[in-house]
Amino acid sequence: MIALPRVAPGDRLIGFAWQIWAMLRAEIAMQWRRWGLWVTFACVSGLLILLTVQSAVFLHQLPPTSLYVRQHYTAEDLDNLMTSATGMYGAMFFGVVAALLVVDRLGRDQRLGMTELQRATPQGPASYILGKFLGNYIAMLVPTLLAYLLCALISVLLGWSPALFSKFLLAFLLVFVPASLATVGLALLLASFLPVRVVQVVFFLLWFEFNIGAGWHGLVFTIFNPSGLYVYPVFFPMPPQQYAEPNFHTSMHLAQLNIAVLLLTAIVAVVLTYISLAFQQWRKEEA
Repeated sequence: MIALPRVAPGDRLIGFAWQIWAMLRAEIAMQWRRWGLWVTFACVSGLLILLTVQSAVFLHQLPPTSLYVRQHYTAEDLDNLMTSATGMYGAMFFGVVAALLVVDRLGRDQRLGMTELQRATPQGPASYILGKFLGNYIAMLVPTLLAYLLCALISVLLGWSPALFSKFLLAFLLVFVPASLATVGLALLLASFLPVRVVQVVFFLLWFEFNIGAGWHGLVFTIFNPSGLYVYPVFFPMPPQQYAEPNFHTSMHLAQLNIAVLLLTAIVAVVLTYISLAFQQWRKEEA
């Protein structure tokens, strides 16, 4: 029996886009139907809200002996400090949550035989990989954005300026969006050739290493840093602070480079995931 293609040659691009859209919607639906996703996000959001409330209350009623008073922090400086504090914790917590929640998606499809069905489509595995990546990314992005906005709302209710909404949103776009793109891409790449449990443990350790430098402190100061270390001092400036690394410095160029590196990491990870799955399929066919 000859299989008839479902799209005409001239409609190949349209068919490719529709397959990505169908896979994207399916991934979002599957993720949002998992009660574990919402429980996890609720717990992490609760932790982020507690940290935000703690900072909001403390910084809103500074004693005269406070370091921030002695260094003459303005209201704008304190707004930026609030934004960077919540943003760094948000990128660190939600980044690792996103990775741990998407790492099992490829293995699930292989167990259910979905991978073979997708390869049989006229557009091949490329639409499968892109749809899988974008669907899981959006599924993680929306709850995180809601958590950021909720933290901003609570801060405003505690007496802070409504400008925090725009600042938190800008921090979300400049820091979390590129960092989470790299996170989801790397998680899918590692899951394409490593056991899920191995990826979960390794990614968890490396993510916190690059965010807080728990062991090798040099890693946290690399241009790959996903917590906004290079971005916040440029876009949310404050009086100079002393970092753990005395030679650390940032600039607009380095902040832009940091964002570009994270975006490029996501692109390369998606391409390598495609190559990894294609190679595995080739080995199966040759066996």
